[in-house]
Amino acid sequence: MSSEKMETVIDDQAQSGGPQAEAARQVEELRADVDTIDAAIVAMLAERFRVTHRIGLLKAQAGFASADLRREASQIAALRDEAENYGLDPNLAEAYLHLVADAAKQGHEQLARQLGSR
Repeated sequence: MSSEKMETVIDDQAQSGGPQAEAARQVEELRADVDTIDAAIVAMLAERFRVTHRIGLLKAQAGFASADLRREASQIAALRDEAENYGLDPNLAEAYLHLVADAAKQGHEQLARQLGSR
């Protein structure tokens, strides 16, 4: 086998009628489920950032720092536990939290700058 990455075009396999066509059709069905889940995740992220935007406004108006390291540590531990309960890699859950928390803090800092320049 060569070191080049292999690719299987599932659409082609599903239409081929060959021995792998049924597996390819099942992959297509599962991918539709993944697409639905991804769309729901994006909707939930949008809602999460609407809420964190409101938090950022309140923090900026009160003069609070954008970071709350105690809260972050607590959330990391809670999400890691939750991930384990669902059979998900806790490192993935933690990486997610860092991604969204960092983005939220950047937004909070931007709001603080905007309110401070008025």
